[in-house]
Amino acid sequence: MRRKAKGLICLRMVDLWCQKWNLLLLFCLIGLLQWDLCSGQRLVQIQEGPLYRVKGYPIFISCNVSGFKGSPLQDFQFILKKGNIDINMISTFDTDFPYRMYSDRVTNKDIEIQRLSGSSVLLRINDLMEEDAGDLFCETLNTDGSYFGSYAAETKLNVIADTLEASYSGSPSQSLSEGDPLQLECQVFSQTFQHTHLSVTWFLHGEEDENPRPVITLDKDLTVKPGAGFEDRYGSGLISMDKVEDTTYRLKMSQVQQSDQGKFFCKAIEWIQDPDRSWTQIAYKTTPACDVEIKLLVAPDVGSFSVNLKVSKGPLKEGDTLDIRCSVNAQNLPGHFFSVTWLKNQQKVAQIGSSGVLTVSDSYKERENAAEMKAVKTSQMDYLLTIRSARTEDQGQYQCEVWQENMNEDGIFTKIQKKMSSPETVSITAKESDLAVLMVMNDMVTEGDALRVTCSVTGFKGPLSVSWQHKKDSGVSFSDVISLTHEGVMKDVGARYQRRNIQTLHSPAGNFTLEIGAAATSDSGEYKCIVSEWTVQSNGEIKKANTQSQEKAIPVNSVESLMRMSLKSRTTNVPIDSPVELLCTVRGPKASLAVRWMFQPHNSTVQTNILSIRHTGEMTWTADQRNYQLSIQAQPTETRFILMIPRVSKKQEGQYQCQVDAYQNDVQKAEKISNSLAVTVQKPVSKMRLNPPTPHLETTVNTDAKLECSVTKTTTNTSRFTITWSFGSQMLLTMDLDAVVKFGPAAGLEMDQRIRMDIREKQSFQLNIQQTRTSDSGKYDCEVEEWLQDPVGDWYSLKKMSVSTELVVKQEASDFKMNKASTQLTVEEGKQLKLKCSVDGIVSDSTFRYSLNWVFDRYQSSSVPLLTYSHDGRLNYNSYDSELERRLHFFTPELGIFYLNIHRAIEEDTGRYYCQVQQYQLDCKGKWSLKASDKSGFTSVTVQLTESKLLVHKEEKSLKAILHAGFTIDCVIESRSSDASLFEVTWSKAQRGEPPVIIFNASRDGTLQSTINDKDLVFGHPKAMHYKLTVPNVNPTDTGLYHCQVVEWIQTAANKWRRLGEDKSGVLSVQVETEEGQKNGSFAMVKNAKDLVIKEGEQFDLECSLDVENENPTYQYSLRWVFNRPESTSGIPLLSYSHDGRLQYNTEYQDRLRFSRPSSGTFRLERLNSNIADSGSYQCRVVQYQLDCEGQWKQMAEDKSGSTIVTVRNIESKLHVQKENRILNITKHQAEFTIDCVIDSQTSDKSFFEVTWFKVQEKEEPVTMFTAKHDGTLHTAISEKNLLFRRPLATHYKLTVPQISPSDMGKYYCQVEEWLLTDNTWMKLGSDKSGELSIYVQTEESKLHVQKENRMLNITKHQAEFTIDCVIDSQTSDKPFFEVTWFKVQEKEEPVTMFTAKHDGTLHTAISEKNLLFGRPLATHYKLTVPQISPSDMGKYYCQVEEWLLTDNTWMKLGSDRSGELSIYVQTEGLSEKTTDPLVPALWVTVPLICFLVLVIVLLLKRDQKRNSELKKKKDCLWAENNPLSPMPEVEEDCS
Repeated sequence: MRRKAKGLICLRMVDLWCQKWNLLLLFCLIGLLQWDLCSGQRLVQIQEGPLYRVKGYPIFISCNVSGFKGSPLQDFQFILKKGNIDINMISTFDTDFPYRMYSDRVTNKDIEIQRLSGSSVLLRINDLMEEDAGDLFCETLNTDGSYFGSYAAETKLNVIADTLEASYSGSPSQSLSEGDPLQLECQVFSQTFQHTHLSVTWFLHGEEDENPRPVITLDKDLTVKPGAGFEDRYGSGLISMDKVEDTTYRLKMSQVQQSDQGKFFCKAIEWIQDPDRSWTQIAYKTTPACDVEIKLLVAPDVGSFSVNLKVSKGPLKEGDTLDIRCSVNAQNLPGHFFSVTWLKNQQKVAQIGSSGVLTVSDSYKERENAAEMKAVKTSQMDYLLTIRSARTEDQGQYQCEVWQENMNEDGIFTKIQKKMSSPETVSITAKESDLAVLMVMNDMVTEGDALRVTCSVTGFKGPLSVSWQHKKDSGVSFSDVISLTHEGVMKDVGARYQRRNIQTLHSPAGNFTLEIGAAATSDSGEYKCIVSEWTVQSNGEIKKANTQSQEKAIPVNSVESLMRMSLKSRTTNVPIDSPVELLCTVRGPKASLAVRWMFQPHNSTVQTNILSIRHTGEMTWTADQRNYQLSIQAQPTETRFILMIPRVSKKQEGQYQCQVDAYQNDVQKAEKISNSLAVTVQKPVSKMRLNPPTPHLETTVNTDAKLECSVTKTTTNTSRFTITWSFGSQMLLTMDLDAVVKFGPAAGLEMDQRIRMDIREKQSFQLNIQQTRTSDSGKYDCEVEEWLQDPVGDWYSLKKMSVSTELVVKQEASDFKMNKASTQLTVEEGKQLKLKCSVDGIVSDSTFRYSLNWVFDRYQSSSVPLLTYSHDGRLNYNSYDSELERRLHFFTPELGIFYLNIHRAIEEDTGRYYCQVQQYQLDCKGKWSLKASDKSGFTSVTVQLTESKLLVHKEEKSLKAILHAGFTIDCVIESRSSDASLFEVTWSKAQRGEPPVIIFNASRDGTLQSTINDKDLVFGHPKAMHYKLTVPNVNPTDTGLYHCQVVEWIQTAANKWRRLGEDKSGVLSVQVETEEGQKNGSFAMVKNAKDLVIKEGEQFDLECSLDVENENPTYQYSLRWVFNRPESTSGIPLLSYSHDGRLQYNTEYQDRLRFSRPSSGTFRLERLNSNIADSGSYQCRVVQYQLDCEGQWKQMAEDKSGSTIVTVRNIESKLHVQKENRILNITKHQAEFTIDCVIDSQTSDKSFFEVTWFKVQEKEEPVTMFTAKHDGTLHTAISEKNLLFRRPLATHYKLTVPQISPSDMGKYYCQVEEWLLTDNTWMKLGSDKSGELSIYVQTEESKLHVQKENRMLNITKHQAEFTIDCVIDSQTSDKPFFEVTWFKVQEKEEPVTMFTAKHDGTLHTAISEKNLLFGRPLATHYKLTVPQISPSDMGKYYCQVEEWLLTDNTWMKLGSDRSGELSIYVQTEGLSEKTTDPLVPALWVTVPLICFLVLVIVLLLKRDQKRNSELKKKKDCLWAENNPLSPMPEVEEDCS
């Protein structure tokens, strides 16, 4: 099976991993075991297209593969793609691979593959055919063990017609003598529409030549190049080549030589420039040859002779006889012969050779044949040329040219010397004649049409003949086209017209018509009609009596120059959803037309194709055909191509163009592009109106506030809205077109739990704020934006409007308030920080409690909550820092007083602290209600860092050390900054005038590191602040200046180490005394300084050379290479090489160092894979040792080299990724979308890329989706989706997201990193980011509706079953699938699933004990029958319907709905009379209750009646007691 091109095999592997996730781990392990970091990815490359090649000629197309594993002999196969059909052409390994149309050609070797190497081939087609045109794929088979890279490449092959013509117009043979001039002409032209160049070469094929020799070439770039052996004559101007007019190529040789004898012919080659800028030969033609004979000149003894010329005297008239006599006067020339040539205007007329043979030039042969001209030798020394019936064109300047010749024994003549006569001028007066010629041309000539020109003749009496001539430009001479004799025979067809349809016709009226079929633009120019009148003489001979001619300029117009086209429309400014009709009108000559419609969207620079129609009629749609309609109207004078957009959308706004190409006989003749036509799509005018809300709204804390925002009028019934509520200047929440609500920054961490937006009556959007607080006071803005959907499904905005409401939240009266005093606190680093927050006026009521939020406001940063303490005693730490959380200690010793301690304060604790306290009260129902809220004052805290008090003893000392003894370098710390600090001590050694080099380091964590490998340095730490380093077994190389460097560190509460300070000790100067000194030292270092500038990633070489006076085998050398970074005071030892052969590297650099010693006095260090940190100076230090007679090594001398300054420069990244921003609207019918990542340029040809795709949703951080690592591994971060990865080209990556859902909305982009592998080390060269692809998933509102009628059914013992109907009233799609589930509900219980009819057609029952019966009488009517009824079947039943759609083998859920309820009551046997009506049981309770209430009401009425009668009796007394307005004396009165 053919593997898909452009890396589709890699796509299948990714798809397999995504589908078989349980095998992913196994594949990863196998991939890691087999992966070779040194190998690259497979890359197949084919010759870049499009390629234009000529039918009938051989072609070669190269293909190669790189980056592969396995066999070095790779197999290839070529496949031709035409449309959607793949045609196997040829394979290197499978003889049965070609399809039938190619199998015979492959068998006959007409198509074959030629190997250049194991990984490179040439496809050779010996005879190219038209059916070979198409997309050509070159594929390789996988030999890598795993799929990585591209396995196919593609190019475009176009086959064009052969229009190259080459012809020779001269004599087939010529005889010349040495020194004579030679002039030959050939005509070459091509009508290929593609831009091609021609090269023309004159060849000479001599008798002794195995192959023709090039004489001279006019190359494709119009440069003239002489052939081998002709360079000197070309440089001297004796050989030249001229291009005459457009098609004639003239060879001139001023003096021919004997070696020039042979056959001359002309070869023309047509060239085309391919996309890779190389020139390729696509066609060639060769002309017939001219056989040229060159006679040898022999120079014997020469005498002298002279030449005289005499012409007819007196005035000559046309028709008179013209005599031209040539006389030779010779002296002392016995036995010699003469050849005489008559010349007119330096052009040959006739010649009598030494043998007496007459030759006449081509232009006079016709007259010689007509006996109008003859030449004779009248005497031994006299020669006569006679022209009868002279013509006006015979006038001019005449001369005689005479050659003296000798004849040898073989009868061959050789030229000796030449003499020329004096010139004589002949004038001929035209004879009056009635013969008149007029050239007439009625019609304009168009390329491809027949050229017809008429020569009208009047005033003639005898027969007529005509000759037609043509010249391209005024500066050149006429050339023959065709002739018609007086006998009516056509002859003398010009060389340019040999293969063309040409004729001349003669009418009885005397008109001559020249007709050239299929005229070309090269046929333009001056045409000459030469008409001759003939008369019959008395002797019966016919004689030319008179000749007249006329010239006329005839242009041949090209198809392209006559084509006119325009693009227009009646309506270019239209509203959305209106029709647009674009009219592309083409006027011009008759030709086959190809048309292409193009579109450039508004605010875009990219032009795309809508559709193309070839001149043969095939139509190809590139855009969505559903959005366009095309019609073609062919009229006599014009052709109209009408593109109609039935319902225009905003997406179709932009510039439109049409391109028309004209063809004649399948050869392209013209290409025209119309004017740009801008189509503007107008949005409808918005009619939206908002209901003005209450401008001012007041409420109290802990209540709910409702803010209204209503649309009273819309533009259409299908309008949708986006709503944005803002609080102050920040967004509070927003709702998109799909009613998805998102909170904004104004909602905060707490407010989003108290706010929501309700949609009422579709166009009313209410903002609810629950449990309002005083902080909720402010201005609330509601911004409404109206949206409509255009015909292609895109939503567009119409208008924005907003309304505002001022909300005032008042605090209930309360005595609660916080202590707002601001305080300043300063605390030392590491000490405890104590914060207090208290309530003023604590209420003694035990029903009050307090909640608290403690907030930290770091300087120049946002506020962060530290903890939350609830009124019910819950304590939560909300710290953003887990380390800080461990240092917090909160307590509240009494009501309303709160403390927060922060242990071990650090610098990051500096800032402002405050607390927000809420007062709660417990009501009688046991519920807490918020009563008041207030904020405390600020506590500004400053954490003072520990100051450095480090001081190291600085006494300067000198020490003379004895050879092989030891010395100690003390490092005494006199004071420290903190008792908790630790020290890092470093000892360094320096020579005078040189930077110090580290010799030992004691780190703060106790690790020890020595950089001197040939000594065992002894470290000591006798006291906490006393460090010592002992150097044992000293030798002269230990002489130097020593000191120690101390760095003090302290660990903060955040478990981070902070550097407190550093100090340096005094210098200990050590001089090692030797027993013999350096008396035997006999070497020196080469101290040349060098500067090296290299690029990052390259290696550089360092070299140390010794200048040794005498080679002595008892001498050996130790070496140490030291590296100093810029602005560094201490050197870093890179390696040490001991005199006894031990070699040790610095462990940090050992992987990138390579040491060698090519000779005894040369040391070399290679530093591999350099980076910027390698910049600095390099120096080596060498010590000389000698082996004494006792076998001991003694140091003799030491020296150091010059410094090599190395500068490593960054590699400038040239990585660039395409940054086009695109928007894609996804509908429910689309199952996937692809994110392309195209790399335009790269830094290196050997780069590897790492591509990561990200998804960004509004106001969220980018989320990684998928990564294709630079080492070839693939990583997906979204396991729930089968993301599909492809790499069709080396710089083109694609990620396809399948199974689209609304959650896929967002912006997508890719990040590309460029890596380079050098010396097994990966180096990152740069990174770049692509443009964004915005994805909008359009969800269709579900139209599913199920009948919701509620029904009640009483079941008796006579009924054996009941049916639950499920009827669907409406649906969303025309091709839906339904999933129906029936449920049963009993009182105070959850619904129980009974039966499901799945959308895939399967049935599932959940009640196995009943044989539930499923039925579907209609497509939208489902039934479930419950048999074997029992009392347990009582309850409520309903069905749930889900609507599904199958698109691209993917199920998509469109919506769901549920039916009304069916209530089932089952009457048990024996109680049928009591339970006939379900209301009967209720009446048994209701009737007694009503009777009881009536009885109670009667008793109450009677009691009330009794009370009224008693009050009436006491009426007067009650009035007196209750009327104090008139005081009376106290009188006892019986009121009983």
